[in-house]
Amino acid sequence: VLEASAHPELAEDAQYNRAMKYKTTRGGITGVSFQEALLSGYALDGGLFVPETVPHFTLEEIRSWAAMSYPQLVEMFLRQFVSHEELTSQEIAGMMDGLYARFDHPDIIPVKKVGPVHVAEMWHGPTGAFKDLALTIVGRLVDHFLKKRKQTATALVATSGDTGSAAIHSVLGSKNVNIFVLYPRGRISRVQELQMTTVDAPNVTVYSIDGTSDDGDIPVKKLFADAEFVKKHNLVCLNSVNVGRVLIQAAHFAYSYLRVCPSVDREVLFCIPTGGMGNITGGYIAYMMGLPVRFLAGVNENDVVHRAFATGVLALSEMIQTHATAMDIQMPYNSERVFYFMSGGNSEVVKTVMEQFEKTSRCTLPADILGNNKCISTMRVTSDDTLSTMEYAWKQHGYLLCPHTAIGMRVALNYLGIQLSGKSESETAPKDDKDRIHDVVVVATATAAKFPETVERVGSIPLPSVPAIAELYSKPEKKLFMEKGEDWEAILRQAIAAGSQ
Repeated sequence: VLEASAHPELAEDAQYNRAMKYKTTRGGITGVSFQEALLSGYALDGGLFVPETVPHFTLEEIRSWAAMSYPQLVEMFLRQFVSHEELTSQEIAGMMDGLYARFDHPDIIPVKKVGPVHVAEMWHGPTGAFKDLALTIVGRLVDHFLKKRKQTATALVATSGDTGSAAIHSVLGSKNVNIFVLYPRGRISRVQELQMTTVDAPNVTVYSIDGTSDDGDIPVKKLFADAEFVKKHNLVCLNSVNVGRVLIQAAHFAYSYLRVCPSVDREVLFCIPTGGMGNITGGYIAYMMGLPVRFLAGVNENDVVHRAFATGVLALSEMIQTHATAMDIQMPYNSERVFYFMSGGNSEVVKTVMEQFEKTSRCTLPADILGNNKCISTMRVTSDDTLSTMEYAWKQHGYLLCPHTAIGMRVALNYLGIQLSGKSESETAPKDDKDRIHDVVVVATATAAKFPETVERVGSIPLPSVPAIAELYSKPEKKLFMEKGEDWEAILRQAIAAGSQ
């Protein structure tokens, strides 16, 4: 890998990582180009694509990024993970042109002080969730490479709430991508549902499934395991299985860090609402690149991530419906990428662990993985504490939190020793003040306007008014249904084949 330049001027082709290739976490596939990894989903060996190497920067180099805008930082990060042969400077510049025009804040990610913490608002995109940040450019990248190849593709997405609409908007109107989205009926907010079902575009098909988001993942993963079907229909995935999305998400953390600590002279703790672990994977990549950060993952009652890090056992349990619907996930598929990075890239260990988990829904994480964890801790927050934190933020600071961000806020307050009513389980809070990081950033993953039902349950905070969301209720819906007992895989196969004709 080329050594990173100490002068990251965007016009210089020297900023490219010319040797960058990709492999899978389980080691069955190596030497893959960025576009091949991007235009994929689950790899055929069952693993997920990762860069073969991650570039590392000095603190001085990171400090030089502080003057960059968010789009400039994204462009610089993109150059680190793609070769010049795949994307020229002119092509990247063309892709970045007007990329964030639909975001409603000039900073893209404004970072605000709310009481004792900073809040990084990552939800100012067209669907009001952090998924817009990466998917906006991933959609353009996918479209770009398909045009160069003179190909079309089929995107498959099983969503727990926010990814579906962000993925739809990333390829809306594309002549090169047909997208099929599965969402769990009755398990997401009405706004999240309407953001998908009111889209009227010939390349968009939305399914309301009678099950959980994890249930939706099952037929999707089966289709990606069918090599012949994948090749015939050019299946791609636009959730955080897609390596392009988690790589771009690393830029979120660098940008937010530099808003809080431009001198780059101390650690910052990011408190991240965590479901599928896609966002924290992006953060971990930023950590590997040299960013002085640690992470506190806040989970709801679907606490598989917390239990894995606290006990060393990754095990499924029964799905619980909570106020933080996008985090109602039992299979945090990006945990595989995190385990791979923690193991130092030991594909054999990861393959053994994940295949055992897939076979029995339970596995023990070896010291080769958790023994190398230097930056991630976890905490569990109940639904009652989620509501009380939303109320606290409004009454004490006049700040509206969505239920997911409330979990991030709750673990941040707990970490800082600020106790509200109720208890949030913690295995990792510092024992005394000398170990505590004082710059704490809560990752705000969505606008509260997407969750009116939960805001109303709190009762004492106002419902934010967003015209684009209000308009959804008057639009006609367009959706298909999948019921329990039906063969969802067969339904998708038939629909994809019909759409590819």
